[in-house]
Amino acid sequence: MYLFNRQKPEIYRNMHIGNNVGGEVNSGYDWSLGTTGIGIELRKEFLASNNLGERNRFVSQVFFEHHFSLLDHKLNISPGISWANYSNEGNFFYPGLDIGYSFNQNNKVYGNIAKVHRIPTFTDLYYTSKTEQGNPDLLPENAVYAEIGYQFQTKNILAKVSGFLRDTNDAIDWTKMKPEDPVWYARNIGETTVKGIEVEFNHQLKHWLKYTIGYTYLDNRLNKPADFSARYLLDNLKHQIIAKLETRFLKNFTNEVVYRYNERLNNGSYNLVDDKLSFVKKDFSVYVLINNLTNTSYTETFGVEMPQRWFHIGLSYNFNIK
Repeated sequence: MYLFNRQKPEIYRNMHIGNNVGGEVNSGYDWSLGTTGIGIELRKEFLASNNLGERNRFVSQVFFEHHFSLLDHKLNISPGISWANYSNEGNFFYPGLDIGYSFNQNNKVYGNIAKVHRIPTFTDLYYTSKTEQGNPDLLPENAVYAEIGYQFQTKNILAKVSGFLRDTNDAIDWTKMKPEDPVWYARNIGETTVKGIEVEFNHQLKHWLKYTIGYTYLDNRLNKPADFSARYLLDNLKHQIIAKLETRFLKNFTNEVVYRYNERLNNGSYNLVDDKLSFVKKDFSVYVLINNLTNTSYTETFGVEMPQRWFHIGLSYNFNIK
């Protein structure tokens, strides 16, 4: 049962005002051994919230990468590293490596590996409600991500297939010890592994006709048996198919139809169709978008019921000031 009490907004309202102030400088240098890039970013984050309180943190980041080619420019290698300091969480290093080999102008294989982190959000740390409790003692997630793939490209065709793996330590999720418990608690749940495959095919049949189809498979697992229920770990997409058909007509009109098949691990599967009709002439554009054209009933993450058929109408105009 849901009761809306207008006279007590503290019961139902979360008001957050966030501001970021910062700057970034990047530079690159070409020399005989390749191209070297470096960058620096400084950022201050502020949050004022009736639930999360007054929060802020200062973030400093330094980036370094170097790109070079071997074997008559067929083998491209890009090592890199970044350092980040979060005023509340400490120092983090992010090394990475990208490698690509082109057999010819149409065929290429590639791979990359990197160490990544995820800093707990202010919501993870401090959110409190009748059904959620944040945890100020959360540790940052750290993970190793790796991908390998093949790409075929011509003037009118782009085809890609890749496999990826992400091993995470101290993964953050919201948990219950028993399904019937009323409160979800933020915690580090341990080690998780995500394995997946992505396939994509794009084809420009005519100057006025293009289609795209893609498929993604995900296998998300907690590496050790768990004595709790996790909100997000097992609520991800298992299979997803996305197909798009774009047509251009009458010089200024474009129509795009998008079909999606989503199969979630715990919430079954559903089909969605969206359609967008656009008119563009010089600096003026207008569009009509219909989401969920077939009026499908479905739920997303954590069983949240999503809207059925709904309409958007929008327009824009670009002013060229010289």
